[in-house]
Amino acid sequence: MKRSFYEMLGVPHDADQAKIDAAYALVTAKLEASTNLRGASEAVSEMNLIREGYRILSNPASRARYDGKLAADAAGVKLMFFPEDSGSRRKLGVETVVFAVLAAVFGGVVYWQLSREMEVVRVEHVQAVAKQREGQSKPVTVDATRPDAASTKAGRQEQKR
Repeated sequence: MKRSFYEMLGVPHDADQAKIDAAYALVTAKLEASTNLRGASEAVSEMNLIREGYRILSNPASRARYDGKLAADAAGVKLMFFPEDSGSRRKLGVETVVFAVLAAVFGGVVYWQLSREMEVVRVEHVQAVAKQREGQSKPVTVDATRPDAASTKAGRQEQKR
């Protein structure tokens, strides 16, 4: 189960700076005393978490942000905080620009491919329409001077009789 920094230091959410300082001193003293009983790596990671918690709870701006995140987590809302240092912000900005450029290039390639395909389909359509019109525009002619084969055959049979 996740513990909050308030739980790690053993202070209530509305604790003032003096209570947080006293709790930090008490917890670090207990942790240093129990280091021999526990593994060194576990104690170091616990101490790092406590230091981080103390750093956050000691700064009013960081504490307000942390309290907001705790309240959002309790309500089931996911929050995303943007970095505060300029290096991380610049990195985030560069990553965003790279993503936008890649999206634009990909969109351009897809558009180019689709426009090529549409041109081929358009040409085929124009050719099919022209062929259909050509077939419809030819008049049907019946050659009246040449008798058809059935009437000629019948005429020959009559002549033989």
